[in-house]
Amino acid sequence: MTIYYKCNMTKFHHILAYIVCSILCTVLVYIFYHLTLLSIILGFAMGILLERMYAQNTIRKRQKNFRLQFRMFLESMSVACRSGQTEIQALDAALKDLEVSYRQDADIVVELKNILRQYHNGGIALTMLFQDLAERTDLEDVRSFATIYSVIAGKNDRIADILTETSQIIGDKIEIENEIETTITSAKSETNMMLVLPIIMVLAMSAMGGGLLDALFETTQGHLAATGALVIFGISYLLAAKASNINV
Repeated sequence: MTIYYKCNMTKFHHILAYIVCSILCTVLVYIFYHLTLLSIILGFAMGILLERMYAQNTIRKRQKNFRLQFRMFLESMSVACRSGQTEIQALDAALKDLEVSYRQDADIVVELKNILRQYHNGGIALTMLFQDLAERTDLEDVRSFATIYSVIAGKNDRIADILTETSQIIGDKIEIENEIETTITSAKSETNMMLVLPIIMVLAMSAMGGGLLDALFETTQGHLAATGALVIFGISYLLAAKASNINV
């Protein structure tokens, strides 16, 4: 079973991401120090943190995509329930609808197939299967639905209304997140430019020659200044990445 709050990258992809991140960091450090050995050591050390951030971003993207897919599942199941189908029939109908919209290896398609298989072959109750899905996705919306469903399963004829309401709540959250992202897009662009600008300036001044940056590359004071610049650069990048991570 897939655990969505853990990274699903293979060892090869982790290594590849680490190598790419380390090379980028090495180049960045070399721009400020012009010391090959130090740049390699610091670059590959910084690559560890950058690779972990990349892996965490991969997890967030997959969870976000699954929430969108889960919303479509609720909508499809709600329509089927309103047409008079039983819950398990509605679940099967929702799967068929989603197979048209998504690939066979899409997370929601795989999960629904597993739920139906365990229900029919193993006799496991839907309440337990939805609860297991909620725990593995670690998504508040899925967890809320699983909790509500466990209370009303077989006791309430308003299952279609509850499915619709849950879908609407997820949709409202997604719209709010999109509005926030749209609002801060310009600020993110400005932040990225501010992060890149010092690198461009150092590269340009280095390319001009004439010993413009000899004091930066060849003196202790210059190395201390470069270190301070890199620390500020790193902190700014971390703050920008954290600020752009929106959860509603």
